[in-house]
Amino acid sequence: MFSGVWVLLLTLSFWTALMQGQGSLPADQFVVLSRDHVDSPCVLYDASRHPALSLVAWQHDARLDLPTNQVIFVVKEQSKLRLPAGTPFGDEGAPLWILPQSQNANLLYLGLSVERVASGVFAGPLTIALKQVEGPGYFLVWQATGPGEYSIRVDSRDGVNEADGFQPLPGAHEHFNWGFSAPGVYSLTFQASGRRLGESTNIVSANSTFVFHVQPLPAPARFETWQRQHWPPGFNPPTTLAYGNPDGDDFDNWHEYAFGLSPTNRNPVSESPQLSVLNRSENPRAQVQFWRNTAAEDLTYRVEKTSRMPGGWSTVTNLTARSFPFVSPRERVEIPDLFGGLGSEGYVRVVIEGR
Repeated sequence: MFSGVWVLLLTLSFWTALMQGQGSLPADQFVVLSRDHVDSPCVLYDASRHPALSLVAWQHDARLDLPTNQVIFVVKEQSKLRLPAGTPFGDEGAPLWILPQSQNANLLYLGLSVERVASGVFAGPLTIALKQVEGPGYFLVWQATGPGEYSIRVDSRDGVNEADGFQPLPGAHEHFNWGFSAPGVYSLTFQASGRRLGESTNIVSANSTFVFHVQPLPAPARFETWQRQHWPPGFNPPTTLAYGNPDGDDFDNWHEYAFGLSPTNRNPVSESPQLSVLNRSENPRAQVQFWRNTAAEDLTYRVEKTSRMPGGWSTVTNLTARSFPFVSPRERVEIPDLFGGLGSEGYVRVVIEGR
């Protein structure tokens, strides 16, 4: 994990703060899809590439092939249902966000496609295997085959194993119900494989991780989840990595997260730790204020002071915090009097560390 320090210099009178036939997007762009027909995973085969198999999202209307680092799928809050009694998907009354196998004009309509893989290349069906699920709940994929009858293809409640996946023939195109049990960011990793005619071993694609935003999104508790609320995994490095700065302000991404800021809007320098001296002429007092991301479970914050450099730092304990509903999940941390124990000059730093 990363860490950061804001160093602040104090004097009595002055403070300073230290495809085939399809188009593609430029590498510095991605799309967020929340409705209409999209095939994902869509299997592509190109014998001249390594690996020859790949998985993308195929946006039909825009004629775009979207690799996983250029697309985010949105599962709208209106897809949330309450389960009736007697289904294998959870208890009666439990919530489930469902992208349906029959098209709803207001929701994402996901298809699974192998229709761009020619016949006569593979000896049988291909496999699209679920390799990993990361998210706040469980993930299901199924087809309704009749009244009260279901063909379940993926069920992460018992972990991820060889039973979780699909075996489509080249040229196939199918639709399924995709279910998510809780709101938040889900990262679903798939891999395609198949055996070509005349060969004895399978060829495999790279692991491909598709990101789904199941709304409403809660405040992220970890930096990696915060990143995937803003960008697909692997999008446009290094600007989207911890020390990237896509909005060009005074905060890299890690400090945007730590201070509860947005990495896509330029933030003023006043969002950094602020220092001031109160009652300059009589009984001067040093005051520090900074914003803290209260949702960040992977960070620790502390304030330290010293009367000389380079050492002798001691932790400041008289911190108070003020919450403001309109800026949740941030709170304003204040240290009202830092002057005690310092001479005419002193140093203060805000230390933020990962855990």
